[in-house]
Amino acid sequence: MQPKRSFHENSNVQTSAKEKENVRKPEDLERAYEVLRTTLPKLFVEPLNYSIYSPNLIFQNNITGKHTVGLYHFVKQIAILRTVGHLKYAYVMFEVLKITKHPDDYTVRIRWRVWGISGLKVMFQFWKYKVWQLKEVLKDQEAWYDRFSICYLGESGLIEKHVVDKVMPDESRESVENASAITLPTESLAATASQKLSCQ
Repeated sequence: MQPKRSFHENSNVQTSAKEKENVRKPEDLERAYEVLRTTLPKLFVEPLNYSIYSPNLIFQNNITGKHTVGLYHFVKQIAILRTVGHLKYAYVMFEVLKITKHPDDYTVRIRWRVWGISGLKVMFQFWKYKVWQLKEVLKDQEAWYDRFSICYLGESGLIEKHVVDKVMPDESRESVENASAITLPTESLAATASQKLSCQ
């Protein structure tokens, strides 16, 4: 009977040691924050550092409605984003607008945007662009994506859940009360369509 007890006690000690190893620490949050802060802006140029992600990562894309489980699927989604970005734009850039770490719930929250210059604009107006003025040029382009990500760290100290959502609308913007009062440009497609409807 005595040997059985000692074996049981040893197994309890081993499980408690494993539990202690899997407790997330503030250093884990700091590491995830630093890796995301330094690597995300290079998303279209260099591969991301996936060592901060759990192999069983849950990727929840609330924009497309896709939910995947497993790091492989997340890596595949990033590869698709990079490919589409390079196909759609002659020059594309991932910009981190704001990144914050939250020790209370062990999350890293990122507001990000993808900027790009279309191939047609480069082809027809290439003489206006200078390499050292690319940032100024990008500011004049429309944003392709303007999104918000939340990365949740699990007990292992790795990111176990990544949620992508739309950015909350700016509260300072005035809401349009009467949409019909908006004047459209005379040559726009919407204006000609509304003229045809009014004539009927």
